[in-house]
Amino acid sequence: MTTMKEQYPELDQLFWAYFNEDFDLSGDTIEEIAACYRRDVDVDRIVRACAEMNRFMDHHASNAEAEFARRWGSFDPKLWGYTVASFFDELKRMFTN
Repeated sequence: MTTMKEQYPELDQLFWAYFNEDFDLSGDTIEEIAACYRRDVDVDRIVRACAEMNRFMDHHASNAEAEFARRWGSFDPKLWGYTVASFFDELKRMFTN
């Protein structure tokens, strides 16, 4: 059986290492934090993170906000003006442009 932590390892890394209470070490805006992540990891990890975002939304479309908060509660996309879906879309756009 897959544990909660094993389901989204790239997203776990992204949120626990970059979008945490010390996010300002990576940047002051979503764009700056995303750019820092892009600089720090290889393309394969970015591809996996984007795939995990898609899989998360496929599995949790009806409860994405609650499930996101349960998993990565130290970061709240609503405080930045996003839903989980729109935040993931924005990250994927930043990661692939």
